[in-house]
Amino acid sequence: MVNGSTIMPEKKELPEQVPTVVEVRTPARVHLGMLSFGVPTVRSFGGIGIMLDRPGVHVRLQKSEQFLARGPLAERALEFAQNCVSAWDLGAQAACTIEVVSTPRAHVGLGSGTQMALAVAAGMRQLFRPPLPEASAEADNDPTNDEWLFDTNDAIHCAQAVGRGRRSCVGVYGFSRGGLIIEAGRIVPATPGVKGEGVSPMVARVRLPSAWRCVIIIQRDSIGLYGELEKAAFARLPPVPIEISAELARLALMQLLPAAVEANFTDFSDAVYRYGQLAGKPFEQESLKLPHAASTADVIELLGELGVRGCAQSSWGPAVMACCESLDAAGTLVEKLESLNLTRQYEAIIARYDSQGAVLRSIS
Repeated sequence: MVNGSTIMPEKKELPEQVPTVVEVRTPARVHLGMLSFGVPTVRSFGGIGIMLDRPGVHVRLQKSEQFLARGPLAERALEFAQNCVSAWDLGAQAACTIEVVSTPRAHVGLGSGTQMALAVAAGMRQLFRPPLPEASAEADNDPTNDEWLFDTNDAIHCAQAVGRGRRSCVGVYGFSRGGLIIEAGRIVPATPGVKGEGVSPMVARVRLPSAWRCVIIIQRDSIGLYGELEKAAFARLPPVPIEISAELARLALMQLLPAAVEANFTDFSDAVYRYGQLAGKPFEQESLKLPHAASTADVIELLGELGVRGCAQSSWGPAVMACCESLDAAGTLVEKLESLNLTRQYEAIIARYDSQGAVLRSIS
């Protein structure tokens, strides 16, 4: 859904020749926070995310006689590929060499794990052609048929093979066509061992104005929670009060979403800040233990003093998104950060809000 209108990709037949080399480029993801979790009668893990054109994942896969991987996070990429072989029953002949050309730093709030997993799965799917869901519409309307975008069913099919989207699905939906995404969450039964609903449904996707930019500010020496530590943190957290969930839903659906649709930057920025501040409250019991908690709060306060209203931490941090109305405004903000010598301690990356999602290119 873009500005209230549903856009469906044109279906085309895939080329008969199966490629031997493909590459996939993905956007990055910021997560502004969850709507709720922990209340059995209320959907859990829904929330808001925004896709950015950088710093994304770039991988290249080539058919080979055995699995090999090189580059940053190569072992994770190899594990994702082997998950695909098992999930899709591809057989021993389905092997490839994976080159991780580039990827954001892991566990800083940019969704690199999900994007890496989906990129590898998309590459494996294109190289070895497992049976696809009936509704899959993989081809984009590029007349050369050398590049493809992905629809929602493609992204979910890939995510299921590599075990992503078990909590938030923002990165999965964002892999398909980018955008500002609001997902509703899913019902999680209170009884251990009882399987809940599957994929959290996406209730809105908006393409943000092409002129808008953001600056992603990331503390260089810190990472957020992930893996078993994150699971343990969720287990210790109390349920989100329904009153907070209600106010987050109001902010999302009555302020943030309309401002995005109407391209009202001032209201959008205000809603980003208010949503981010409130969404972080239920997590404070655990998030305040993180080494970057105080410095992240200081960065958000400083951004406000510099005139940037729309700023929020992504996920467990340390990444912070600062909204800017134009490229010039983003450049000015980075110059101010440099003048304060903050870029020694923090990366500052100017990004565009992505409205395309991941792209797969067939090299041969």
